Amino acid sequence: MIPIIQRYLVLEILKSSVATTLILFVILMSNTLGRVLSDVSEGKTPAEALFVVILGQSVHVFSLLIPLGFFLGIVFAFGRLYKDHELVVLQACGYGYRQLYTVVVLIMLPVLVLSVWLSLWLSADFQQKAVKYVDEKQNKHEFQKLKVGQFNQSDGLVFFMQSMSEDKLTIHDIIISQLGEETDVIETAKTGRHKLDEKTGDLFLEVGPGTRYEGKAGEADYHVIEFERHGILLKKKPGQRSRLDSYEKSLSDLLRSEQLKDRVELLWRISIPIVVVVLAMLAIPLSYIAPRQGRYGKIGISLIVFIVYLNLLGLTKSKLEDGSLPLWLNFWWVHLIFILLTMVLLLHRVRPGFFRLSGNKA
Repeated sequence: MIPIIQRYLVLEILKSSVATTLILFVILMSNTLGRVLSDVSEGKTPAEALFVVILGQSVHVFSLLIPLGFFLGIVFAFGRLYKDHELVVLQACGYGYRQLYTVVVLIMLPVLVLSVWLSLWLSADFQQKAVKYVDEKQNKHEFQKLKVGQFNQSDGLVFFMQSMSEDKLTIHDIIISQLGEETDVIETAKTGRHKLDEKTGDLFLEVGPGTRYEGKAGEADYHVIEFERHGILLKKKPGQRSRLDSYEKSLSDLLRSEQLKDRVELLWRISIPIVVVVLAMLAIPLSYIAPRQGRYGKIGISLIVFIVYLNLLGLTKSKLEDGSLPLWLNFWWVHLIFILLTMVLLLHRVRPGFFRLSGNKA
């Protein structure tokens, strides 16, 4: 059974953390939504893929917001308790920093598990699915541009179709012509359907059953081939990505990869949960508010601390990717700086006169 005081502090931190995270999430997602809608209007992203793209971006944004939301939630909660003299009374009764850290650890454990799951697995999985879905919808859009009852041309192919299904994915009564230097090809088929190669992302027209005629016009030497199914490459879209970016790769792919960028991405994902722990420990001494300070006096300082932390991590990531920093150093030096800052602030709170210069005696 959790004691009443711990339960009260846990609820205060949870309420502040959830509220802060949701507010920041709405703000950042509004910007993301505007950017995605701009891509849709410019034709870079199909309208059908809007929800999937937004979902992938929301998981990614939420995974990055967890450290900040939890950090500010602790600062908000303890700042109010200091301002209302509740923590002052508790500390006067012997409820010190050890007990406060116990409360924070109780909340931090499930938050840490969520951060690990989002950072290492879920975010990349949603990003990867969004990329594949966008590519698939873009290729379907290319297929749906075909005109019924007209001659269509695509990468050297000329084909004619009599009709198209309501979902615009199946065509009927097809004639396909392809002229070559050595031989010409004419195919007839009853049906054809959109087919997307999941590995390469290429768009195919799968036709059949049908007949294929190979030969040169005016010559008697030709071949007739009856086929059941036959795939024809319609279009390999320019700029079609055959490889995923590092942030879209799964954890297993990153573990197997020997590329520097993938190894840095793996270290980056591991760093996000570590940031949760470091900032949670730092928030306790940082949230102290003197009697004459305002309730939100430490919010500005907390935001500056987080921005500096994030920028140092981002700078380190870029330096690791271009080889300026050794991989063994990775992000640990940044975490150590803020762990030392936590120890300094905590020591200053426990022993207020520890950092004062002693030399002037009465």
